[in-house]
Amino acid sequence: MLLHTPQTALFVREQLPFSSLLDCYTDGRLDVMKWSAQRRKDDEYFDAISEHLISTSLGKSNDPPSQEERKKRQHRIILARRNEDGELEPIPPTDSLWYHLYVSCPQTNDSRWNKKFRRRFRVPYNSYLELVEEARENNWFPRWSDGKKDAVGKPSSPLELLILGALRYLGRGLTFDDIEEATAISEDVHRSFFHQFILKGSTVLFDKYALTPQTAEEARQHMWEFEMAGMPGTPASSDATHVVHELCPWKLRRLHKGHKSKHGTRTYNMTVNHRRRILGTTTGHPGSWNDKTLVLYDTFIRGIKRGEILDNNEFELYEKDADGNTIRVRYKGAWIIVDNRYLSWSTTVPPFTNTNWRDEVKWSEWVESMRKDVECTFGILKGRWRILKTGVRLHSIESVDMIWATCCALHNMLLEVDGLDTPWDGMKIPSSEWDGELGNLDSSDLPLAMRRIVSPAEIRAYDTSSTGSRFRPRFQRQQIESDDETMSNVGDNEDGEPETRDLPTGTCTMVKASDYYIYLCT
Repeated sequence: MLLHTPQTALFVREQLPFSSLLDCYTDGRLDVMKWSAQRRKDDEYFDAISEHLISTSLGKSNDPPSQEERKKRQHRIILARRNEDGELEPIPPTDSLWYHLYVSCPQTNDSRWNKKFRRRFRVPYNSYLELVEEARENNWFPRWSDGKKDAVGKPSSPLELLILGALRYLGRGLTFDDIEEATAISEDVHRSFFHQFILKGSTVLFDKYALTPQTAEEARQHMWEFEMAGMPGTPASSDATHVVHELCPWKLRRLHKGHKSKHGTRTYNMTVNHRRRILGTTTGHPGSWNDKTLVLYDTFIRGIKRGEILDNNEFELYEKDADGNTIRVRYKGAWIIVDNRYLSWSTTVPPFTNTNWRDEVKWSEWVESMRKDVECTFGILKGRWRILKTGVRLHSIESVDMIWATCCALHNMLLEVDGLDTPWDGMKIPSSEWDGELGNLDSSDLPLAMRRIVSPAEIRAYDTSSTGSRFRPRFQRQQIESDDETMSNVGDNEDGEPETRDLPTGTCTMVKASDYYIYLCT
């Protein structure tokens, strides 16, 4: 391997010793003196070869090469075209396909073009421009800022194309090599920029759009739809999902392999409201963890349980006392709709699993229908950002977590852009088969979901399953009234101020709120 020149090969043949280990044997025994001499010859041989190679530098002079002999680095061409002389010349990114389609010559007046842009990059064109402008104003990516040049004076790649590449990678789960063909920017540059993009997306964008309610005033806007559905006190539903990590490190693969996939996965517990807005999510955890373990790391649900979040929120439920009278019971705190795989906390309410009581079955079906909000959000996320469905092909597990947080932030941003994040201001009664011949049936035979929609005041905030007992270990419970006669006599005093009554557990103020009364404890 070292014989690069004929001169070196001739020198090696001249120095090569012709003795071997067999020459060191005398009368069938090894002569130690001869063996030591043989070793010294071998050492001298290798020293001579090393000195020769160093002195001749493999046949080249030790003097630095002249300017003519110095080879220039060949310029790397990603996309090329023929000039007038028939020679190849590189195509700059500002002359690439994507730059002409979406930067220099966008067809924003064509509705079909706008629909295609959103289908290809998952965001409207105006939102894309706002994202580029925000990145420039805040200098999110200094390496690719305007006017920036590298060490050899080459201008940086256009920020517009790099953000388009990041959105395409998230939206369709492509490879960076596919993006290189459309932008004339190397895949290494796209890969480096993508890591910076998800870093900003998981921090700046996530803190901007994924806001977790901390007070009762902030949570009220998320409780409106649940109150109309007869579930006051809950702002959201929660569940966990898995994201495949194809390049999970080998040492962590056993921990990340669960029962839902043969690949390593990262699992996330997410909490959403009825409008599919993400209120909170955990960071990534190994795919072998179950829901009981994940909820321990959910700061939002754990904060509600400890009374650190939404502890000043108040809501009412109808219950029956020991005598069978209907009473109103006020609670403080909040609760989250979950499935039956979570811990049995007073703030995590699942449907019933084993019951023969018809009311409990109907109530469980209604809870399950409302809990589908989080399941639908999983489907929307993985359908819109296909990288979450097809699998992440990056080595670092931190990158998988940043991709998840970035997709959650962009999901909430699109809800605001599309106007799907505004609270419902009313309820439209849909038509169904129950309006036909089956409409003659008794109202108690209608499905509970339909009865709540057609007659929302019939069983609004009515706790038919006596599940209020689940709240007693955590919530503050106060009886308001025991019958309608007493409720009708409650009102303002002569001075127009709310009445204050002493209850066994303390002093409370009766306040009229729309069509019912609640107690505010002091």
